[in-house]
Amino acid sequence: MSDPIPAVQARSLSKHYGEGNTYVLALKEATFQIAPGEVVALLGPSGSGKSTLLTILGLINPPDTGWLQVGGVDVIRDGAAVGDANLIRRRNLGFVFQRSNLIPFLTAEENVRLVLELDDVPRREAVHRTREILESLGVADRASHLPMQLSGGQQQRVAIARALVHEPSLLLADEPTASLDKELGRRVMELLRTAAIERGAAVLIVTHDHRALDLVDRTFEIEDGVLDTEGAKVHGATL
Repeated sequence: MSDPIPAVQARSLSKHYGEGNTYVLALKEATFQIAPGEVVALLGPSGSGKSTLLTILGLINPPDTGWLQVGGVDVIRDGAAVGDANLIRRRNLGFVFQRSNLIPFLTAEENVRLVLELDDVPRREAVHRTREILESLGVADRASHLPMQLSGGQQQRVAIARALVHEPSLLLADEPTASLDKELGRRVMELLRTAAIERGAAVLIVTHDHRALDLVDRTFEIEDGVLDTEGAKVHGATL
């Protein structure tokens, strides 16, 4: 049996900022792949290149050079976008941030369902999928509430539901536990891991929080733009 297609595969991604005296090579020839259902933590000090890599993977900030494939489809080739970046982002990528970034005047259900409606999913199917994922994340009883009526943890669960409802190949999480206490932060990490296993999404988590690294499969470390993908296996193994 052949190996599954990687959820994300990158080769020689590089990015610089500035020119002359202000020139900074923020990312240097980053090469890696992440399998469906795998959770990877991206670690590194401030200014190390974490945000640069994340925005490249999110098709927000194009690299200077390199190749990127998501869900078996080329999305960057020779440093240039391939196809409609907005369409690829809507269909293949999910995002979770430090803050939930929910639309304040939409209910929890409407925040999640909007992702499907923007992709022209029929309303009946969109409603069913939205309610199903809110149920799986334990916030179905808050579906009709506005974000301001939800606790911080409930808001983050709704944000995760929004990121997963369209079944992306890759979920990018940027400091998703930074504003949460230890117990709630771990619960969010557990939710991300469960989502990866049950939905087959690759999950890349940028974090400074080392308290729940036992829940990830691998760690990538980055410093001065150099990505080290030979990090210790964490989940189910000894560091």
